[in-house]
Amino acid sequence: MAYRDPHQAGEPPRPAKDRLYVGQLIEHGRSTHEFHPRGLPSYYVKLKTENGVQTLWGKGLERAFSESKTKPKLDDIVGVRENNLDPVSIVTRKEVDGVVVATRQLDTPRPHWVVEKLEEFDRRKFAAEALRDPTISRREAITSHRELLGFYWVLDAAKKVAEAKIQNPEGQKRFLALMRESLALAVERGEPAPLPPGAAQEAQRLSAHPRTAPAPERALE
Repeated sequence: MAYRDPHQAGEPPRPAKDRLYVGQLIEHGRSTHEFHPRGLPSYYVKLKTENGVQTLWGKGLERAFSESKTKPKLDDIVGVRENNLDPVSIVTRKEVDGVVVATRQLDTPRPHWVVEKLEEFDRRKFAAEALRDPTISRREAITSHRELLGFYWVLDAAKKVAEAKIQNPEGQKRFLALMRESLALAVERGEPAPLPPGAAQEAQRLSAHPRTAPAPERALE
């Protein structure tokens, strides 16, 4: 019987929801899919979990290891996060005297796989929980989790939009709650804050010295 690789591109389909696999890293590397001699080139990770050895497959796993902040090694307790994020298509337009003279579409990849030592995922979880909680002040959250500064900038912008576009106070609260949840999920996934051009460098400078960041008069609702 001919071998049929279920993932012809060497990458499994994105899951309906994010998944996090936790275990001891016992092996990883390049191989053909499911070690079949006729399988397509892929990358695998073997974890020793509470339920036994689990093997994950996907070309993106190799990139996840190379881009990992914590650089896991064999025998480390790690998390392997599989995100359901699809790539984003960004269209830019150039105008001259109000007339569009050129357009350009860029496909921005978003991480399918993230591999880190388990403590990094715990750190992201605590940061996301701080961002979700409107009773925690911006200054307190940023002091504990410097990477949140950019996300609070986005919340500030969202608050202004809500006040300008949504007349119902309850509608404003629902909108901001949804925005908080969306941004908190981005923190858990390790995505950068969706800042406008040039703001990322400023956010990085201020996050290095959180006490210099301006504190709002009141916490965001």
